[in-house]
Amino acid sequence: MKNNKSRVLILSGDLIKHKFIAINLLKKFSNAKIIIEKYPKKIFENYTKEKSIIIRNHFRDVHNYEKKNFYKYCKKNQTLLNQRLFFSVNRGQINSLRVIKQIKKFNPTLIIVNATSILKKNLLKILKTNAVNIHQGLLPYYRGTGTNVWTFYNQELQYTGVTIHFINDKIDAGRIILQAQSEFKENDNTHSIGCRNTKLSVKLVKKAVDYLFKNPNYKGERIKTKKSKIFFKKDFNENTVIKINRLIKNGLVKNYIRNKKKIKLVDKYKLNA
Repeated sequence: MKNNKSRVLILSGDLIKHKFIAINLLKKFSNAKIIIEKYPKKIFENYTKEKSIIIRNHFRDVHNYEKKNFYKYCKKNQTLLNQRLFFSVNRGQINSLRVIKQIKKFNPTLIIVNATSILKKNLLKILKTNAVNIHQGLLPYYRGTGTNVWTFYNQELQYTGVTIHFINDKIDAGRIILQAQSEFKENDNTHSIGCRNTKLSVKLVKKAVDYLFKNPNYKGERIKTKKSKIFFKKDFNENTVIKINRLIKNGLVKNYIRNKKKIKLVDKYKLNA
């Protein structure tokens, strides 16, 4: 498989950070197309049923950080995104018959998934083995939703990072292609790390896809460990935000930087492409 001949299909959420990753991929792969799954207009409604001022302020800050980091780039490249867009679907419709028909028609060499709803069996069965996911977290340790927030909550910042992995029928359980820990600065919080991880995602997924094109028989790796947690949207509430903010104020990040912990990873330097 070669980049200039391979058809890449991106299935992506529509937040600014998702578009930033998608545009970078569209620029890299000339035959790439995208289907976008829309998020609710009020971002917090995608993650929690709570509507307290603490929750609203948290997601306001999320939006402001992402806008500061990615808005100009996305606006500058909006035309490219529009040109490569097949269509958009509402939240929860990524498994629809319309999407399935388009995938069959396009017949992509590789599908890259980022921040969509959970893919169901009717879609998974047509993906076969040519689909990878961008997971904001380090697998297999932290699976599910918002994992790089939960590393703060659990005071386990060593498990903060990004993983590129193959997709199977279980949540974030496919074989790992490539991953890397987040690099922390003393004044970091969940929002700044989230933005830095978005940039890290671009770097890793480009490298991972290049490697797969050159090594199409590569099946990824598994890390054997008893430490594996899975998090769901229902777990997140205002008490989560309160605790994280308190921990950061009390020096969580600074203490981690002074006492970094190494963990077993599918090494980011392994796939030198």
